[in-house]
Amino acid sequence: MKTKEGKPVSTGFYTSRRHGVIMYEVEGLEAREDKRERDYRELYRRYMNESACVNVGGYYVPVWGVGHNLYPQEVSATIEENKLLPGIIGKRIDYLYGRGPYLYTKEIIDGKEVRTPVHDAKIQAWLESWEAAGYDDYRSYLRNLITDYYHVRTCCSQYHFSRSRMFKTNGSVIALSYVGADEARLASDVNPVGRRIKQSDCKFVAVGDWMRIGGASFDVWPRFNPASPYAQAEAVSFSTDKNFCRYVYAYNGWYEGLKEWIKASNLTPKYLNSYLKNALNAHIHCKIPFAWYSNQKEILSGICSNNINGISRTEEYKGVRLFDENNLPYPFSEAMMEDLINHELKRITEMLSGEGKNQGKLWASTKVGDEGWEFEEMPGKFKEYFESVINYDKRADQVTLAGVGISSSITNVENDGVISKSGSDVYYNYVVYMNTLVFPDQFICREINRAIAMNFPYVKEKGIMLGFRLETPSRQSEVSPSDRLSNQQPAV
Repeated sequence: MKTKEGKPVSTGFYTSRRHGVIMYEVEGLEAREDKRERDYRELYRRYMNESACVNVGGYYVPVWGVGHNLYPQEVSATIEENKLLPGIIGKRIDYLYGRGPYLYTKEIIDGKEVRTPVHDAKIQAWLESWEAAGYDDYRSYLRNLITDYYHVRTCCSQYHFSRSRMFKTNGSVIALSYVGADEARLASDVNPVGRRIKQSDCKFVAVGDWMRIGGASFDVWPRFNPASPYAQAEAVSFSTDKNFCRYVYAYNGWYEGLKEWIKASNLTPKYLNSYLKNALNAHIHCKIPFAWYSNQKEILSGICSNNINGISRTEEYKGVRLFDENNLPYPFSEAMMEDLINHELKRITEMLSGEGKNQGKLWASTKVGDEGWEFEEMPGKFKEYFESVINYDKRADQVTLAGVGISSSITNVENDGVISKSGSDVYYNYVVYMNTLVFPDQFICREINRAIAMNFPYVKEKGIMLGFRLETPSRQSEVSPSDRLSNQQPAV
């Protein structure tokens, strides 16, 4: 059954001549429908977010992030606090960059594609001229792009053309410069009506500080168009890796699913440090006999009376001061007994404590009966608490490594922090991983290869490209002893 509004009902009644009225209730229907409604609202919210725009200087800028326009900043803030991810991503950057970029051609040898290094003096001279022209070194430019790729699957480059670009002469592209994905956003000068905005609508790239959108100034550049590369004196390319059901920006494939695990892992040391700092560290219960208390009270009361009556003069008794700053005796009070007990406990604590700052804490209570003090160890759940937090942290690390998609054997992270010692495990996982680097290599080097082809048209005929050395190392058993790493001198 459904209501007039089309919503299902969980209760109702049925009438018949034979059985009369039968009431019924479908158990759990309302809960299931509420969940279905929440899931639909969340799905619709994400869909609407993909179509949301902010207005910057008359341009429509699609937002990058759910509920905000700060997706790169969100990823960075979450990752940088994690104990594993900065190192893992750093290793991925190092694995791809390897020994640096080089020029090569492709050949098919025995059915396998092989890269053959080549030397082209003109191309190399152009690459080395970037710094002299006032731009960053091309190696730094490429490494920055690798960093952005592994964080947000996006690479942005600015083309710098010479004045003779319209004549399409050699050297029309002076250099490329890195544009941070955290600063760049796509922009459109037309607001599409009746449909979601897509990349094809965005002919511009807005660059600026998106953390200060209200007070920051933005530079809006034409988006580089390969179909008419020389149309603008300056242009910015905005390349993104496609996500399913996403039509504007790229989103890190593993971040959303691991976000809560990463946050939990980031909180683990805070939980442990907070517990050590603020938890009740009273491991010992000190029982003070009431007989001792009464005896000390009588002695202290008598000393105070003698001081007041001038019979004798005792300025201090077991850490309790009996005269004020004007050299007048104090009358006895119960506060003096508190000072006396605190003095005794401090003395005992100093004997019990080691190097730890809070290791000597204890709890005290009075005891009626025997005069001797007693010390009992207090039960605590310290071990259980620490073990549960650490076990959860280990699980979060395992999920993080699996989600990022890189084997623990080549990140040097194993269970319980043990470094992997299996050479064959490392080798085969490394080979598998290296085979996944072909697309990142092509994606990151797309613009610099396009610029090389624009400046040196003969590279297409010769098949010259720039990339990284995606080489599979030989196993030690396949290398002669004289050529093994242990016998090689480091390159200078």
